[in-house]
Amino acid sequence: MFSFVGILYSVVTVAVAALVIYALVLAIIFLRLRIRELKRGQEPPLR
Repeated sequence: MFSFVGILYSVVTVAVAALVIYALVLAIIFLRLRIRELKRGQEPPLR
């Protein structure tokens, strides 16, 4: 039974790690697009 629990634990850990990496990649892409849009919107110098 311990091996079954270990397999389940490893599968859940890998799934959570994959979801975290996927969320980080999406957040980085979204932030880069937002920064590009903000820079494009601020092309006339505001200073």
